[in-house]
Amino acid sequence: MTQRITSQMVGNTTIAAITSDLSQLDQTQQQLSTGYQINQPSDNPYGAALAISLNGQISAYNAYQSNVTQGIAWVESASSSLQSIQQTTQTLQELVTAAANGTMNATDLKDSAQEVLQYISQIKQSANAQYDGSYIFSGNAVQTQPWNTQATAADPTGQDQYAGNTNGINYAIGPSTQIQVNANLYSVLGNGNTGGTAGTSSYGGGALQSDGSGGLLATLRTVYNDMTGTNGGTQQDLGNQLTNLQTNMSALESLQASVGATQDSLQMASSRLTSLSTSAQTDLANVEDTNMAQATVQFSTEQAGYQAALQSSADIIQTSLLNFLGA
Repeated sequence: MTQRITSQMVGNTTIAAITSDLSQLDQTQQQLSTGYQINQPSDNPYGAALAISLNGQISAYNAYQSNVTQGIAWVESASSSLQSIQQTTQTLQELVTAAANGTMNATDLKDSAQEVLQYISQIKQSANAQYDGSYIFSGNAVQTQPWNTQATAADPTGQDQYAGNTNGINYAIGPSTQIQVNANLYSVLGNGNTGGTAGTSSYGGGALQSDGSGGLLATLRTVYNDMTGTNGGTQQDLGNQLTNLQTNMSALESLQASVGATQDSLQMASSRLTSLSTSAQTDLANVEDTNMAQATVQFSTEQAGYQAALQSSADIIQTSLLNFLGA
């Protein structure tokens, strides 16, 4: 049976075609006005899903980069404090060397002993440095001042009792990648009222391991005793303290090297994250950003086609239908 083509069928087909053209024209115009080729998931379901994934990656990279930035600032603060302690210790080494030569009289030794106390105070001031309101050498007890400046029952004369802990502070700088940003200065300074051998430094890989005994502060307290004759100390004993002081300085240099290595690792992580983030942002732009030149040409073509469709339809569809469309 032959199907008859009616005016209503022609009208419906024409209206459907014009509506489709108008919808495509509206979508292209929206892409031009927003700058995005995906304004709703239905525009490109695969592209929309890919954009969500890329945005998630970029957010993660930004979070890791924030941790890296904080870590670099923390390590730079630690490095600055360690450098200050090293300079003070070198000055102390020169002072102790002069005192150990036996050329100073009793008055000179007492004056030098007072200088030692001043240098101890400077060292603890550097060791109690803070970054963004947190003590950088207190382990993870960042709100606790690491070295006391007031006498305690445990340390009534030295005032050097360590009040922090030996726990590490780790920052996530990548998927399943963490780095420890705090340094174990306690392993170098120790407590001024303890004896034993110099502690060993540890930086990274969990808890910081050292009891801090025989550290720099203990050496300097002993130097003070030897200069003043306190607790049986004598000028002749200063030679032994020079050896201990050199051991302490070696531990300090080792810690500085570890801090420097951590800083280098953080700088490398920052560069890597910047590169990954830039690559992801480029991919995201390719997925969701409008190619303005291409879209402009497409809009002009679609607009011309839509107008042509309207014009040709005027010759086919009845006047009443055209009036309906015009309304």
